[in-house]
Order: sequence, then structure tokens, then C-alpha cells
Amino acid sequence: MIPKCSVLLMGLLLALVCPRSFAQKPGQLGDAAPPLSVTEWVKGKPVHIQPGTNFYAVVFCTLSRANEAAITNLSGLQKKYQDRGLIVVVISDDPPTTLRDAVQVRGAEMDFTIAADDIRKTTSAYQFAFRQWMSPRAYLVDSAGKVVWYGHPLSDDLASVIADVAAGRYNPDQTRKLVANAEQMEGYLQLARHDDPKVGQAGRILLTARTNDSVALCDLAFRIATDPLIGKPDFVIANLALDRAGQIATTNGTDVAVTRAIVLFKSGQPEAGLACAKKALATVRSEVEKGEVTTCIRDMEAVIAAGKAGSASASNPAAGANPAPAKP
Repeated sequence: MIPKCSVLLMGLLLALVCPRSFAQKPGQLGDAAPPLSVTEWVKGKPVHIQPGTNFYAVVFCTLSRANEAAITNLSGLQKKYQDRGLIVVVISDDPPTTLRDAVQVRGAEMDFTIAADDIRKTTSAYQFAFRQWMSPRAYLVDSAGKVVWYGHPLSDDLASVIADVAAGRYNPDQTRKLVANAEQMEGYLQLARHDDPKVGQAGRILLTARTNDSVALCDLAFRIATDPLIGKPDFVIANLALDRAGQIATTNGTDVAVTRAIVLFKSGQPEAGLACAKKALATVRSEVEKGEVTTCIRDMEAVIAAGKAGSASASNPAAGANPAPAKP
């Protein structure tokens, strides 16, 4: 979180440099995307955002610290939608030499364009235009050169909105709701990760805001239970969210049941969580759901087995020791 005094100072400096642009209201979905200003195109052809047939996923991240999931996700989106005109562009703060080294090592896995930012010119242009200070960040730009979504590059929303744009069914009202929900969630998680006293109130506000959205309620419960940076997860809010989701007639029962299983498992009731997950397996509607629930069950069983093995080793160290190899 940026200190208030730093925000104030930043505002004064920006007012001196570009008073007119900073005084403008925050950018909205549908505004023109800022141009890309880079020092070097490290991988792929130079990209210029302009009206035409292509649409773009512009991602700002530090590529040298990008995890496997991020690289796999972005590459997968590029492969899936490249024939529909998608161009994924990663703009990084890393110097060109660092990016070239990363491409040399993992370039075969990176099916997207990579560029070195020009002293954060592009990053800052998007940050200040849309008031998005967190990192990493992704922006989806349609074929008219307009920003139609922004958020975390690992968000499921990115893939969902790309699919809508590619199919010509983009819904601005629905997307604004997705963005608002994501921003509310990020704000809540920031409070929870710092054990802020206001986190309880923030959780109740989220419950109210999502009261008729079963998917969003399940997401709230899941994020509370699984975020590794939350030291004291609010399982009361998580269970209230699932209770409400279960009351909605159109709710996907499998989604609620699996999320409930995860919340139980993470809240110190592993056996109950496993039983709930196995019960949910009987309600699956598709092979995709069946695979996801089966994976969840397998992971839970592995953790429980590891815990039992660890307990046995602690109570009887000899039992957990590896036997010495037999002499030939």
C-alpha cells in the first residue's frame, strides 16, 4: 500500500509535469489505449496499437520473476486465439539484457511478444490513465484500439473476455461488473493480508454486493480460504458466502459443494473437506467438472496421507526412517 504522503507528493509532481492529463477523471472502459513506447522489441515483431483486424492483450509484469502459471496462461491464450487476431504483448521493466537472457532460456515456452519498457513510459501511461497501481496488470484492447477490460493477468476474467471479443459477443455492462468485482476483491485481500481491523467490515460489504451472484460468492469463499498471504482467514465470511450461494435457485451445486469442501479442508477439518468433495463428485455435470473434482480429491488425499505419515514419524522416528540399502 502506498503511503498517503507519497500519493500526495506523486500528485504534486505529476501536476507539474502534466497538469491537464492528471486532472482528468480516471479512464473508463471504451477509452483509447495509450501507445506502446519501448526501448527494444526482444521477442516477436514490433506492435503498434491501431484500429484494424487485431486485438491485443497488453500485459505489464517483471518477466524475470514471472511464474510458470503466468507464462503458460499467456502462451495458451496466444495459441488459442491467434487465428482470431489476438496479439499478446508483455511489457517488462526488466532491462533488455535480462529479457534476452530469459528468452534464451525459456523462449520456446513464451508464445507471445516481449518488449522492454522505455523507462516505464508505457507502464505509467496505462497506470495513470486507468488508475491501476497494482502489478502485474493486463489490459485487453479491441480491434478499434479501445481498452475493453483490465485486471490481473492470471484472472479467469481475462480468458473469458478474450473469448467474448473473439466471438463478437463482448458485453460492456457485464465486463464493467467483472472489473468492479475484481477490484473489490483485490481491495479486500489487501486488507486481509495485512490483518487490517477493517477487513471484517470489508468482507460484509462484499457479501452484500454479491448477494445475488453465486459465482462471485463462491469466488469470495475460495479466495479467503486459499490465499497464501492471509494469516488469519475469515472463515465465518467464507461460510456465509457459501450459505448464500446455496440459497440461489440458479446456483451450480457442484461449484458450491467443491468450494465448501476446500473451505472445510483449509479451516482445519481435512477429513470433513474430503468427504464433502467426494459427495460433490456425484453431482458433476460434465467431464470437465469430473476431472476438476477428482483432482481436488486426489490432492486432499495426498495432503492427509502426508500428514499421517509425518505424525507417525514424529511418534516413532525409526518408523519414518529410510531403511539402509542391502549390501550386495
